[in-house]
Amino acid sequence: MGKISVKMLGSFSVSTGTETLSDNENRSRKMWLLLAYLIYNRGRIIRQNELMEMLWNENDSEINSNGALKTLFYRIRAELNKLWDGAGKQLIISKGNGYAWNQEYETEVDCEEFDKLSEIISQKEEDSLEETMELFRLYRGEFLERFPSEFWVIPLAAYYHNIYIQHLLQTVPIMYEKQMYEELAEFCRDAVLVEPFNEEIHGWLMKAYTAVEKQGLAIEVYQKFSNRLLSELGVMPSEEIRAIYHEATKSTNQHMLTVSMLQEQLQEECSAPGALVCEYDFFRVLYFSMARSVLRSGIAVHMVLLSIKEKKGIQLTEKKREKIIENLKEVLHASLRRGDSAARCSAQQYVIMLPQANFENSQMVCERILRTYYQTYSRADAELRYEVFPLKPDEKENFGWSREETGR
Repeated sequence: MGKISVKMLGSFSVSTGTETLSDNENRSRKMWLLLAYLIYNRGRIIRQNELMEMLWNENDSEINSNGALKTLFYRIRAELNKLWDGAGKQLIISKGNGYAWNQEYETEVDCEEFDKLSEIISQKEEDSLEETMELFRLYRGEFLERFPSEFWVIPLAAYYHNIYIQHLLQTVPIMYEKQMYEELAEFCRDAVLVEPFNEEIHGWLMKAYTAVEKQGLAIEVYQKFSNRLLSELGVMPSEEIRAIYHEATKSTNQHMLTVSMLQEQLQEECSAPGALVCEYDFFRVLYFSMARSVLRSGIAVHMVLLSIKEKKGIQLTEKKREKIIENLKEVLHASLRRGDSAARCSAQQYVIMLPQANFENSQMVCERILRTYYQTYSRADAELRYEVFPLKPDEKENFGWSREETGR
């Protein structure tokens, strides 16, 4: 019998090369957890009491049941028999009051290979790019990702995660310098799945896409990341990553355009009625442009900060809040004019710009928004509040927002 390959980074699996068993199959959760624990600690005999404490908490009625543990081992051995006839009893041996994984069978575990590569990379003084890329490929996800709350899994998952991110952030600048853009994008795409809020990794992914003239993908990465930050953390991306985004938008057109090509690109895809509800970064550009116009022409422009407030006694979950935000977006489309614009500016707020509207008219617009929202969503779990204030750029064109007038 050849080498047995075990994967614990990501989903858990045991393979002989021709046959594979995986926790993706609809089997007992405790069975896979017990098998993983046995293999990870295969250098020693594990006593029954330790296994039972690992599998069942003190409130579980089965904690003192030796029969339950024996049943699990029976099922594990039956599952292992799928690798080859009799594999279950050959791979899992009983010794006294404990169990062990049979060391006579060569077993290669991906997280141990990960450790060896990390050690090689740390000790190498010369270029270790080849080993680092192999380390990245080994990391297919969090350690035993289907068991994130197990007490013995938590510290190991954090350990491997931190090593992976540390090596990644040390290596991506080297890959970029060596113009390994496709490989850089590949590894960063995997990394953002386990580090969804890491701006540095998102920034390198955007740079890699821009370098191979895939600006559209770079812009898409930024927009998804920005929306995630806003909806889950209530913050905007940093100036550094926004600068990468703006660079991607500037370099979208690499070739000379004709007038007809320009007109086609500038044509609105969906000429629907209602306001322009856009990304906050784009809204800021519109704001600066409007502020300059106000300085020259003196036209009246008012701003609105529209906020979602929890009703008394009701706590908004993230899912509920996102649903309310999506509903409010539809209401804004329907309630505002085509010349108006709006953008989500925090986890629970929209900012609105109303050109050629005085304070009274702006209040009327806000009341129309509230009325439409409450009529459409009469059972909403939140209330809306608004503040109206004039856009008043100073003479030095600092374009600060001046809040002299507020609504309710």
